[in-house]
Amino acid sequence: MADYYLDIETYSPTRPIDFHKDPVISIAYQQIDSRTGETKSDLTILKSWETSEQDILKRFYQTFDINNRWSFIPIGCKLTDFDLIFLGTHWHKLGLPINSTLLYNHPHIDIYPALLLCNGGVFKGCSLEKFAGKQSSGDKIADWYVSKDYAAIEAYIEDETASFIRLYSFLVQRMPSVWLEYAKEQGIII
Repeated sequence: MADYYLDIETYSPTRPIDFHKDPVISIAYQQIDSRTGETKSDLTILKSWETSEQDILKRFYQTFDINNRWSFIPIGCKLTDFDLIFLGTHWHKLGLPINSTLLYNHPHIDIYPALLLCNGGVFKGCSLEKFAGKQSSGDKIADWYVSKDYAAIEAYIEDETASFIRLYSFLVQRMPSVWLEYAKEQGIII
């Protein structure tokens, strides 16, 4: 089993985001330890501005290997609401074999529900920026992409990854004791 942090960046010149037309500009992933949440490899960033969107999508398709459920288990925030939809849509456009059921039922870990609980069950204001301490918002990506400030995009990706991994590692290491406290209070375990 191989757990990987996963996040994509897209260029969306307009709102709302168009999953069919907006390009994927980067795909970032990094292997992490499933028990500690700590990194096990360097961060890989596939960058469309160095090759092409088509190239990074094809390269990541090979890495992800949709038919081998346990070779790449993505971990992230809003994976099924954003990242996996974008990837599936764009892989399909490229004519790559994609089974939507396999993709959307692929094992994954999404921390968004945990963030919602930390936010008192309120959707408004529930963001990775708030809970992970990211230095900036992804709203600037479009401007950086247009102005070809790729260094700013890379710095943003690196900061977002480090912030996510710190939070994820904390949750992985602390949540078992929170559950244990609850289980003892409720008499689930003695």
